Amino acid sequence: MSSIPTLPGITSQMIDTPRLAIHTLSSGPADGIPVLFVHGNASSATYWEETMLALPPQYRAIAPDLRGYGDTEDKLIDATRGLADFSDDLLALVDTLGIGRFHVVGHSLGGAVLFLLIPAAGDRVLSATLATPGSPYGFGGTKDVEGTM
Repeated sequence: MSSIPTLPGITSQMIDTPRLAIHTLSSGPADGIPVLFVHGNASSATYWEETMLALPPQYRAIAPDLRGYGDTEDKLIDATRGLADFSDDLLALVDTLGIGRFHVVGHSLGGAVLFLLIPAAGDRVLSATLATPGSPYGFGGTKDVEGTM
């Protein structure tokens, strides 16, 4: 499904959510303990493939491409909301997949997005691992939804 080749054991698919079509990579059993992996800036879900395959067999790894990255639909981001569009997209994804509680792992931009997702998801987040996260308030420098400088 992806325009980028994946490692053996990784499944690529598009998930239509109420917000946008999100490209995801996954591994592990469908009924496994869900772990949501969120990539950093200038990256995509492929960043996580080796980590996903290294998880113990009882875990289900899910790595989406964020909006505008990889093969996920490219929609405008309302920069006045910081990174909230990304967070809302991820919550729509886990809801669409029927996932109740889940672990989260984020790198760089992905970690910053999780700073917003964690409180929004409440007790649904079982644990969080953030590596070199940025600010959840976004990149700054824009004045409106269109990204005017």
